[in-house]
Amino acid sequence: MAKRTQAWKEFRPEYSDEKCAFTHALRRVKDCTDLTQEQLAEECGVATSTLNGYLNGRNQPRPELLRKIYAAVRQDTALAGVRIPYSLDELLAMLSGQLDRPRGTAAKPAVRISRQRHTAAFARQRQLRARKRVVVPVSLPEGDRHHHANEDAGWTELETLMSRLLQRQTQDAFFMIWQSAMTLPAGEIPRVVASCRSAGLSDAADAVITNAARRDVDAVLRIVASFHEARQYEEATLLLNSAISSTP
Repeated sequence: MAKRTQAWKEFRPEYSDEKCAFTHALRRVKDCTDLTQEQLAEECGVATSTLNGYLNGRNQPRPELLRKIYAAVRQDTALAGVRIPYSLDELLAMLSGQLDRPRGTAAKPAVRISRQRHTAAFARQRQLRARKRVVVPVSLPEGDRHHHANEDAGWTELETLMSRLLQRQTQDAFFMIWQSAMTLPAGEIPRVVASCRSAGLSDAADAVITNAARRDVDAVLRIVASFHEARQYEEATLLLNSAISSTP
């Protein structure tokens, strides 16, 4: 069964980053099936215009309807062996950030990856620099060692992020950043930020911090503590300022 290809509309500039990320993921799931929007809407028991509104970001489905959409796509793709790029749990987690926001409260957009700055040539140049960089390990005195901050181990997904930037898959790259900021343990966030900055992806590092600032208070405080343990004091300050500014 061949998948349908569809040219999706550009997101409106007033849409929040969370809404864009969720809608982009929902579109990717829809692209896995050969069902038309009319057929998929009928399977889910909703009007075609309602489903179209979800796929264009005008509205957000309730969790129970999202489960129906996902189940219909999974049932249609099961026999063909098509792999759905996002799990239902991932979609529900992305959706919960939208539905939990008080109605009428405008979301301040997180820092996006600059399309002008991070062109394919820029990403390729940074990728080559990162590979050529030589790290000379210097042993610290026993009393100065920080066992919780492993600076030699970088973010394992950095190469994937750069690859998506090279291919101009900006939405996929942003979803990677959003997912990392919202789901990784607090102790991993400093490593992600440091890896992005060392590769020259300062906008990506800022986006990780700005999105992490939207987590619950306890998580934000744990991340701040992790930044302090890693001696990334400026990042800790940026995270706190972002958390304060994003509070309704």
